[in-house]
Amino acid sequence: MVDLNKLRTFTVVADEGSITKAAERLYRTQPAISAQLKDIEEDTELVLFERKNSKIYLTKEGKCLFEYAQERIKEIDAVVDCLRNHRQNLEGTIRLGVQFELTTYLIPDIVHEFKKLHPKVRLEILELGHDELEGSLLNNDVDVGLTIILKQPSFFETHSFYTFERSLVASASYLNTLPPIKTYEDIIDLEIIGASKRLSDFRVWLKINKQNHVAKQLDSVSKLVTVKETETMHSLIRKGAGIGFYDSFKLEEKLSENEVVKIFPESKPIKITVDITRRKTRTQNVLLDEFHEFLIERAS
Repeated sequence: MVDLNKLRTFTVVADEGSITKAAERLYRTQPAISAQLKDIEEDTELVLFERKNSKIYLTKEGKCLFEYAQERIKEIDAVVDCLRNHRQNLEGTIRLGVQFELTTYLIPDIVHEFKKLHPKVRLEILELGHDELEGSLLNNDVDVGLTIILKQPSFFETHSFYTFERSLVASASYLNTLPPIKTYEDIIDLEIIGASKRLSDFRVWLKINKQNHVAKQLDSVSKLVTVKETETMHSLIRKGAGIGFYDSFKLEEKLSENEVVKIFPESKPIKITVDITRRKTRTQNVLLDEFHEFLIERAS
């Protein structure tokens, strides 16, 4: 099979009748051009050129291949240009729903890269909680979502987009006011900062680390602050208000600055997957399909 890049080089050399001129036109070195000509002759098992002095002449086979290749390359270039123009000229609005704690980290790159490809498309970013986002997808108020939890997954088509971890941490200043934390049971008596009154994040973490007996004691926690916003939780942790969970994409910097410290650093963190989510039943839409493919291509 002939490599398209080498075929392009062949047509330029044939058109110029000179490796030197072809190298200048292609911004390549002469040895690189010569190597590609050698490769294409080996690939085709044909003698395509005759070299006399510094000029290059096509053989009969070379002329036949040149004429055919030139036409095919023009056709390919025309199709590529058409596809590029199609992508550049896409218009419309995409409503992207994202769980609010992920917005700052995930959304800027998505918007920047997609707008470079499709400058005429408008992006509406809706920052929502778990239930609000799922409801908006079901009601078609959101076209595509970046979700973590779905209560009715059978209604949706999902594709893994990004995975991160949550680790239990506290500020060094807060830990310095306490006796050493030696067992999982010790956290029950600490100031706890959670995402809900039920402390679901703590229960999941304890279960992962095979501490179900401690999870049962969470109902008796008295020193508790619950917040909805992740940024507020992180700020409270850094200020020394108690222990709570930090997401890995924000944690490394704080660890290096010694602002926070992992509690039980050998414990397993909570692993969380962010999914690209859209309804299974939907109206066909070229723009939304393009955006969906864009997200899938950038999935980590």
